[in-house]
Amino acid sequence: MVAQKYYSNGKFLITGEYLVLKGAKALAVPLKFGQELEVRPKTNPDFQLRWKAFADPYGLTSCRKFWFEAILDIESLEILESSDLQKAKTLSSLLKQAKDLNPKTLRNIDGFDVYTNAGFDINWGLGSSSTLISNVAKWFGIDPFQLHFNTSAGSGYDIACANADGPVFYTLQGKRPLVETARFNPDFSQQLYFVYLGNKQQTNQSIRDFSGRLNNKGREIERISEISDELTSTHDLEEFEFFIEEHEQIMSAVLGVPTVKQTTFAGFPGSVKSLGAWGGDFVMLTWQDGKKELIGYLAKKGMKTVFGFDEIVLSNIKK
Repeated sequence: MVAQKYYSNGKFLITGEYLVLKGAKALAVPLKFGQELEVRPKTNPDFQLRWKAFADPYGLTSCRKFWFEAILDIESLEILESSDLQKAKTLSSLLKQAKDLNPKTLRNIDGFDVYTNAGFDINWGLGSSSTLISNVAKWFGIDPFQLHFNTSAGSGYDIACANADGPVFYTLQGKRPLVETARFNPDFSQQLYFVYLGNKQQTNQSIRDFSGRLNNKGREIERISEISDELTSTHDLEEFEFFIEEHEQIMSAVLGVPTVKQTTFAGFPGSVKSLGAWGGDFVMLTWQDGKKELIGYLAKKGMKTVFGFDEIVLSNIKK
């Protein structure tokens, strides 16, 4: 058996955070950053699965960092050794679920060396978990959504992004995901930026925190779905800003939490949109001056990680 390689994209959820779990139509984009998984068969059988995880921010080999290692029994997938027990437990559980869905992958195997490499800082919240689930599903030859729903409380939009070549609309009907191509590459993309707030959010915990507030929101779900469509059809930056500010106000009322522009970005001369779990990870903002000026503005707030739309969003639509 030769070495096998798999790759999945990172993600941003542009609209529909939280309410996507209740059937809202969400707009999501795959990213130019993702994670690779390489599986190498053992040359000297030891009936172990040795897992090593690295992160390679910006695709620079010189920045590559080791962040996790575990050794599992190839048959039981129980932990033998690890550098982080909690991460090892999560990995063991994921692989056990994958094995339940397709036992043949590890049958009569003497052992594997597995290497993962994330092309982004794992603290950014760009999909270190979803890209892993997607890659493991590819390795085992199983449905990535089924593996996701067996192991996560999330909507699965990130799994859709992991395997998309451009923006998508994502709707969850029960536990049946509907993925549609979305034409989202705005004429004003040079005025759209993504900024890391410096506080990685745990999606499952965030969902638990707000789950009681998501019920009986039919009108809000309908309007959020409409905004998802409107953001992809507008050619006007001011109209785009109006829609994302409306989205923020709706979700602020639903969650009982002030918007990020009311807190972190008070006085900001553009629009700011939370992405995914509120309170951390990235925001999307509009800015009509140059990137250099934006970087200077954000540096005063202690924010150093800034990407332009065209630098980070994977799109199959040419302007």
